[in-house]
Amino acid sequence: MTDFMPIGVFARATRLSVRVLRNYDRLGLLVPASVDPDTGYRRYSVDQFPRAGLVRRLRELEVPLPEIAEILAADSPEQAGAVIARHRERVAARAARLDEIAGRLEVVLAEPGRMSGWLEVYERWRAAQPTARMLVRTPLSGLGEVLAPGFARLFAGLAEQGIAPAGPAGTRYLGDDLDAAEVEVELFVPVARAPRTTATVAAGELPACLLAATVHEGGYDAIDTAYRSLGRWIAEQDRVLAGPAEERYLVAPASGVPAAALRTEIAWPVRPRSGPARPTDEEVR
Repeated sequence: MTDFMPIGVFARATRLSVRVLRNYDRLGLLVPASVDPDTGYRRYSVDQFPRAGLVRRLRELEVPLPEIAEILAADSPEQAGAVIARHRERVAARAARLDEIAGRLEVVLAEPGRMSGWLEVYERWRAAQPTARMLVRTPLSGLGEVLAPGFARLFAGLAEQGIAPAGPAGTRYLGDDLDAAEVEVELFVPVARAPRTTATVAAGELPACLLAATVHEGGYDAIDTAYRSLGRWIAEQDRVLAGPAEERYLVAPASGVPAAALRTEIAWPVRPRSGPARPTDEEVR
């Protein structure tokens, strides 16, 4: 008799599919006890049942495979516990987010035809402004996860060159196809002088243009009202879009800053359907 069994028997005994077992072998999470050098057939041991059960339970709890590898390789219960704690924090944040979505859905379903009030829209002329910039490509749903580290790298790159920001940082959405798998977003920081191009910082410029703008106060979940307000205003004023949408973070997310305190200017470059694309001297004065 032997404690070894073929992959099919091990799969049934552990309730892990053959395909999954092959993947776990490739990742080093659950390596066969032996592999026939001639046929490549995998054989597993009864002694591997506990490890297989642990991996299956962790996957049922949606622990990512790389973190399962960390848990299996941990030298102490404390190390494994730290990995579990990280996952627990993510699950708690996701649950809170789902609760928030559920609450907002109840409001929407209760009053399906109601829209929140309009925001005040204003026009302003922006002179050309040198910037430090960085381009990122990301699914729109993942934008929030790349902005903070992206701006951190951008500010660090400026600090290395001794350049201070000359105004609030912002983003430009370089395409309107927000349903694409990825959107291209420019992160920018206004500066007094152009930076030297490095691996993290490039020199850029916000072009001189007329902007239609409004200010959104609060968290970003309700920012749609600002965009709708701009769309309505542009239709009423018979303006034409003349560039990508911009956001300037007048009060940006930071430790200790509540969501209600955030202030974001949303601005769209525009031009009159006919007439000058920039203000006259009288308008500037």
